[in-house]
Amino acid sequence: MAKAIVDSWVVAESGNIPRQVRFYRKLGLAPSRRMGSYVEFKVPGGTVLGFYSMNRKKVKKQSGGWEIMLRVKNLEKVTAELKRRGIACHPIKAPGNAKLAWFVDPEGNNLTLIQFGR
Repeated sequence: MAKAIVDSWVVAESGNIPRQVRFYRKLGLAPSRRMGSYVEFKVPGGTVLGFYSMNRKKVKKQSGGWEIMLRVKNLEKVTAELKRRGIACHPIKAPGNAKLAWFVDPEGNNLTLIQFGR
């Protein structure tokens, strides 16, 4: 499984992407990637912070929690391997060409697999 991971970063849901951009610009960071309802910032030292919006009109409770994103080349192959190892992955419907699936570790921490479309 580890060899299937191409890249990783942390991500959190945001109810207001432009507000996040303004805040992180104040920290001296410029967006390194923007895609509709997603933005990310490369932080010195190698960390990447990403923020996504589910475009919900009303968010009862802002999540405020971080997830770890793991980019893979073949989502179906990786999720099948995880299933064989007893780890349940749940698909996520995403806008655009990206394919996503999530799972949790024994402590309840979220990990999300993503395969960017071409």
